[in-house]
Amino acid sequence: MAVLRRSLSTAAAEAALVLVTLGLVFAAGLAGWAIGHTHRQGGGTSSTSTASATQAAVSPAVAAGAHTFVQFACSQCHGPQGRGGVSPDVPALTSVGSSLTVAQLSKIIDHGLGESKNPTKPYMPVWGEVISATQVSDLVAYIKAGLPAVSETDPVPIPQGQGPAVAGSALYIRYGCINCHGPNGLGGVPNPLSPDKTIPPLSGQDFRGEFNTDAKIAAVIRSGSVIGKAPIVSMPHWGGIIPQGDVTALIAYLKTLK
Repeated sequence: MAVLRRSLSTAAAEAALVLVTLGLVFAAGLAGWAIGHTHRQGGGTSSTSTASATQAAVSPAVAAGAHTFVQFACSQCHGPQGRGGVSPDVPALTSVGSSLTVAQLSKIIDHGLGESKNPTKPYMPVWGEVISATQVSDLVAYIKAGLPAVSETDPVPIPQGQGPAVAGSALYIRYGCINCHGPNGLGGVPNPLSPDKTIPPLSGQDFRGEFNTDAKIAAVIRSGSVIGKAPIVSMPHWGGIIPQGDVTALIAYLKTLK
């Protein structure tokens, strides 16, 4: 009889333990559901929910304009989201959308702006022959919308500790060189008013023959090569924008393009 009572007590204890365990599991599951539900409702800080909320807040045209803004190195001169701070000679764009019309903004992008004859001052290049009409329209939409934050629009990261040529290959994209001089400096981008009708390549014997020293390459990066008025495409003045370390890395990369 005593053995039976001990067995019943043991069974009751085991049953109680099972109930407690199930209760803890249920409570954990409920807490997890509550946290997930809060994140889905916008109360969390996960990158996924933030990205979705950001994307949902802008139109496709504005989102495309944000990507174009980074792709064509607008952010390298006007700052991330056009907030300025890169050069005292390059204005912020945060208030431009409310002060200029769509037509005015489109004309500036197409025809450039600034002191094209002064190599010490940054010069907004002529983009009309490089950027499509749709991209110009998207850029204007982005500026008119106040240059909002859009996910996946960070400039290409620069590899560290892998040598200047590797860093330069990323900077070649980050500063928008690739948009005019082509992948791997192969050229081919139209420039109808120039003598050879295209923007020159940065690889091959012609380039290496004309720019046969680091100093010559650095000089043309800093001072540009403004060869006429819009709509001809000219090399902008990068001297006040690109720091010396980046110029050195770009040169190291260009020297691999033989």
